[in-house]
Amino acid sequence: MPWRSTVLTVAPILFVVLAWLALERSPAGTPPHAERLVVEFAVSVVAGQLLVGLLAPEAPPLLAVAAMLAAVGLAFTMRLAPEAAPAQANWIAAGIAAMVAGLAAGRQAHLLRRWTYTAGVLAIATLGATALFGRSINGARLWIEVAGQSVQTTELIKAFLVVFLAGYLSREAGVFAQPGPLLARWRFLFPLLVLWLGTLGSLVALRDLGTLAILAALATVMLSLASRRPGFLAAGALLVAATAVLGYTTMSHVRTRVDVWLHPFADPLGAGYQTVQATFALANGGVTGTGLGWGMADTIPAAVTDYVFVAVAEELGLAGASGVILAFALLVTGGLQAAARRPDAYERFLAAAVAILMGVQAAVIIAGNLRLVPTTGVTLPFVSYGGSSLVVNFALLGLLLGIAGKPRG
Repeated sequence: MPWRSTVLTVAPILFVVLAWLALERSPAGTPPHAERLVVEFAVSVVAGQLLVGLLAPEAPPLLAVAAMLAAVGLAFTMRLAPEAAPAQANWIAAGIAAMVAGLAAGRQAHLLRRWTYTAGVLAIATLGATALFGRSINGARLWIEVAGQSVQTTELIKAFLVVFLAGYLSREAGVFAQPGPLLARWRFLFPLLVLWLGTLGSLVALRDLGTLAILAALATVMLSLASRRPGFLAAGALLVAATAVLGYTTMSHVRTRVDVWLHPFADPLGAGYQTVQATFALANGGVTGTGLGWGMADTIPAAVTDYVFVAVAEELGLAGASGVILAFALLVTGGLQAAARRPDAYERFLAAAVAILMGVQAAVIIAGNLRLVPTTGVTLPFVSYGGSSLVVNFALLGLLLGIAGKPRG
């Protein structure tokens, strides 16, 4: 590997090693056989970097950025849920394998384009299967049991919609960009409207407004890029606001989240307990943090999934939290730059959709952790504990790397 790739590969591995050593010296301690987790992570990252260098040598170093985020996620899983750390290490390895598969698909994006409408149908079918066979957690029906494993189907739906939007908009971009009212060209809008209304209705039925907000933001930004009409952004904002009002008035768990967001101290030992503990932990971090294993983030229920950014901000401080935000900024800007360089419209839209999806999802969960918006229950890509999120996000990253690493000719 070139020296730059070597340095970028070593950085996340070094972070996990230092986190392991820090936890051993902290009151939190480390999970049993933590050294095996460190070795597994190191082997996965090195293997992934070698394969990217072999298959897509011109790709930007985005794997190193994602690996650093995954390193933070593994470190805080060891800290907050040590019993789940082996599974997280396994999912990171599986995610990097999925990234290689996604990279191969990205290199053959012209074949993936043929699956545009199939991806849309799969999104609706997955939503229907979740409604029929899924199980509810915290008021939302988002999981299906497959071979003894819980699969969060909304992660798959995001991937399907990325493929659909890229194919549909690259094909109809000229129609959207034409002057005049769009309703006059309703025939071209019909597939998008059918898919969107199906997704909207299904996600409302599944009580997952967080995913709905993310997908609405993705769709409106992509439509704005395709049509060069900023009015889509305003329409998307109105749609999200209307959905939020609908959720607040019709869904008790949404109403509870909003009330807790506005008045967490009204019930600090009940409904507001998670938010109150997160607020205290966030204030406890300062600039440099309390040190890994020395904070109070373990008092936050479901911290490793819902409030992992708060845990980072407390124990690694403003410096660590800013580093996480910077990493996502690098992922998004790197992805958009890669999209802008592609001569093929489909590849441009596909790379842009992946970058925008990751950026929007990160912004939503970080804003929820900082109490700028109500919490949504969505995962922080590459960082939060969870196999479905890790595997799908790494696969999408692979698509992006495969497209970015292709020769420009």
